[in-house]
Amino acid sequence: MFYPLSVFIGLRYTKSKRNNQFVSFVSLFSTGGIILGVLALITVLSVMNGFEAELKQRILGAIPQAKLTNQTNTITEWQARIDQLPDDPLIIDVEPMINAEAILQSKIGLQGTKIEGIYPDKYASETVKSNIVVGSLDKLVASEYNIIIGDQLARILGVTIGDKVRITSTRGVRYTPLGQVPSQRNFTVAGLFDVGSDVDKYLVLMHVEDAARLIRIKTDQVTDLRFYFTEPFAVESWTPPVLQKDEMIIDWRSTHGELFAAVKMEKNMIWLLLCLIIAVAAFNILSSSVMVVTDKSAEVAILKTLGINANTINFIFIIQGAFSGIVGALIGTGLGLLLSTYINEIMSFLGLHLLANASGGTRLLPVVHEPVQIVSIMLGAMFLSLLATLYPAYRAGKVSPVEALRYE
Repeated sequence: MFYPLSVFIGLRYTKSKRNNQFVSFVSLFSTGGIILGVLALITVLSVMNGFEAELKQRILGAIPQAKLTNQTNTITEWQARIDQLPDDPLIIDVEPMINAEAILQSKIGLQGTKIEGIYPDKYASETVKSNIVVGSLDKLVASEYNIIIGDQLARILGVTIGDKVRITSTRGVRYTPLGQVPSQRNFTVAGLFDVGSDVDKYLVLMHVEDAARLIRIKTDQVTDLRFYFTEPFAVESWTPPVLQKDEMIIDWRSTHGELFAAVKMEKNMIWLLLCLIIAVAAFNILSSSVMVVTDKSAEVAILKTLGINANTINFIFIIQGAFSGIVGALIGTGLGLLLSTYINEIMSFLGLHLLANASGGTRLLPVVHEPVQIVSIMLGAMFLSLLATLYPAYRAGKVSPVEALRYE
């Protein structure tokens, strides 16, 4: 196969045995550094992507990603208000709901919770619906005062299916001769869900009419209109509809924004730290290339005496140095994808269990591969390797045949 002269000689230099074994070791070490850096970066970021995706699904999938309410927290003609909302490609559904804070009390304890009054046939949270482990939304029938709670909340209160709990809400307080009396009513636990996040500790679902009676508003009224987006983070680029008097939009950034900002910052810091591994390996390529230039100075001088110009000499050593980075980036990418794909099987084989769920069992590490991210890591490692060869190649082009061959 025909190669340009610079490519042919550069590839020969990568395979040839060098006079200085230390130079060969440094070159091999630099390739290993690129492999290790790319492997670690792809593996760790894939796991971090998985954790972020799980947080989005388990938390933002269970709570209102955005909701429309007003100053009085009471929307009367909610169906007409939904019909007034413009079509938006980012929004897949809008549902009426009642949202209020309350306290659940059982025989052994009490817990602060957040109640959501819903229409079971309109409820669109797949995260909760697909994780109901006992019972179903059909149990939420108006005037029967049934609730569905998280399994962690059930364990905290020591209740199970069929048990009675008392729900007390500060909204709907009544004034009596004895003072203010909060609204309270007994409910029956009719179902349990297990989302796998803190939502299991505080979320309580009930029929919207039962919630309305609890907080003492009309049964055809709601407190919020809940928006479902194609993707939870789409709210950041969403243009809210025109609001009427006293209306407001509240989204997940006001309640969970700091959590996801911390996750994003952690990902960026890990990215930076692991990129430093690749940068160190690139510096090793630079030092090994400088040693190769010194080791091959006599051969460079001979090539120059044969009429090869400085640019061709430069390309020879660029190819020779970049070869280590390119090979290292390709191998590291392959090993990184392999390790991240089978990381749970490898950890199980080694007897390592890093995650535990609330029931005491073990959970798998979530892994999400982002193709753009992986390609960026691979190309970035190649670019740094190429950049590291420029100075040694420049020095090779400046070798003087007279000085190099003086003592040969």
